[in-house]
Amino acid sequence: MDRIEEIPKFAFVGNSHMAFWALDIYFPQWKCLNYGAPGEGLAYMESFAADTSDCLAVIQFGSNDIYGLNDENVDDYVERYVKAVLAVPSLKTYLFCIFPRNDYDDYSTAVNKFIRMLNQRIYEKLQGTDIVYLDVFDRLLLNGRLNPDLTIDDLHLNGKGYSILAEAVKQAVNL
Repeated sequence: MDRIEEIPKFAFVGNSHMAFWALDIYFPQWKCLNYGAPGEGLAYMESFAADTSDCLAVIQFGSNDIYGLNDENVDDYVERYVKAVLAVPSLKTYLFCIFPRNDYDDYSTAVNKFIRMLNQRIYEKLQGTDIVYLDVFDRLLLNGRLNPDLTIDDLHLNGKGYSILAEAVKQAVNL
């Protein structure tokens, strides 16, 4: 008798980057649940209560929290961030880095330098866990800023941007 392989089930959890992702287009062969919530960040992740224990979880959040962070509270944020990710029940968890963004008032790259540092601290804190870290930060950048060819508004991704994310997930999951 032939063995029928079960179609993988994924839970995409996080902010608007997850909420606006047309999962059925990028992953037509997978069962995808979308728990993305526009405008949300750490507080949403800390209160996330959906039962995703039978899913592979793909998580991305943090860009909505950036402007509330500074040198004095970043370590506490990283601690809470990693704890929230680890609390999401799943068969396996894939965590995207915090994506770059562009400031609307100038062409500064300061926010993305800060996000790079924050991502590095999160990555270091994840060492020793089973979380698979998906670092697409540099692939989304152009001259220190979120590549305008990958966005619709200097923050949210377009189809080209989501193709980068989909490729990273497929490569990591290896299905």
